[in-house]
Amino acid sequence: MVHSLFTSKDDWDDELESFETGWPGFFDVLRVYLKNFAGEPASIVHATVRHRGDQADTWSSLIGALNLASVNVGDRCERWPTATCLVGVVERIHQDSFSRDVMIRLDEPGDGIAVVGTCQIGDDASGVVSLYLYGAEADGLAARERPEWSSWLAELLPRDRVQA
Repeated sequence: MVHSLFTSKDDWDDELESFETGWPGFFDVLRVYLKNFAGEPASIVHATVRHRGDQADTWSSLIGALNLASVNVGDRCERWPTATCLVGVVERIHQDSFSRDVMIRLDEPGDGIAVVGTCQIGDDASGVVSLYLYGAEADGLAARERPEWSSWLAELLPRDRVQA
C-alpha cells in the first residue's frame, strides 16, 4: 500500500499521525471481509454528522443510543429499542485521542460489517456510521438503510448542537 500526504498546513506530524491511526481500522474491515465475505457483491452505507462539540460527548451519545457502551470484543449485540438495528459480534474496539470506534460483524440488517465511531476535527466532532453490506441483496439493502441511518444520526447529533 502506498499513501501520499499533501497539506498546506505546517502541522505535518499531526496530519501524518491522524492518517497512521486511521488505517488500521480499514485493514480490520478488510480482514473481516476476507475471512467471512470474500468474493460477495458489496455495497456501502455511510452516514456522518459534524457539529460543534467534543468527541467524548459525541461518542457517549452515539454508543449510548446504540446500547454499545459496555460491549467487549467477542460480545454479541442484539436488538435494542431504536429505529435502527445492528445485530452481530463485536470484532474491534478502538479509542485514542483522534478517534473512537466499534466494529461489528453483522447478521442484521444483513451480512456485513458496521463501524460506528467519532472523531475530533478542530472544534467540531463527527459521528459516523458506516455499513459494509455483502451478498446478492447488498445494493437493495443499502438503498433501504442509507436514509434510515442518515436520518437517525442527524436527529441524534444535530449539526447545530453545542455541548457544554
